[in-house]
Amino acid sequence: MAVPLLPVETFIRYAARLGIENLKEERHVMGRLPQFYADMFGWRNMAVQVAAVYHGLPPEDQAHAVIFAYNYGDAGAIDYYGPGLGLPNAISGHNNYYLWGPGPVDPQVAIVIGGSRAAAGTVFRDVRAAGNITDLNAMPFENNLTIWVCRQPKISLRQVWPMLKHYV
Repeated sequence: MAVPLLPVETFIRYAARLGIENLKEERHVMGRLPQFYADMFGWRNMAVQVAAVYHGLPPEDQAHAVIFAYNYGDAGAIDYYGPGLGLPNAISGHNNYYLWGPGPVDPQVAIVIGGSRAAAGTVFRDVRAAGNITDLNAMPFENNLTIWVCRQPKISLRQVWPMLKHYV
């Protein structure tokens, strides 16, 4: 465990000089920073962007909306920063979040972090892009994520929940 002491650009130059570029802790494509450093970026920005979308919904939609994240890191960011931003807790099918379930009600509106229109369209009839999350220093799979507002479910979240289970 370490706390970064150098600013990002200085770290990148220093690591290159020492020959420790592109350390791989996981199977993902790497960005400018090693994973453990890159994972320190983008979480608050993500929560702020999702909060802007959530608070842009009509009050009746907010009352029945869920925030769905494809991975536990994104869900954790919403759960950590969300209370201060007036957000409900996130749901996710990833790792332990799957065990906590989809929540007590079947939503009519879902804010989905990342993924594709086609994927969201398998569950919802109305899928609209409502924002984009970017952070150059975050892991590439956490950069340029579309925030989708999804309405008119084709199937209940409870029915689709077993298909969302995903452990890695």
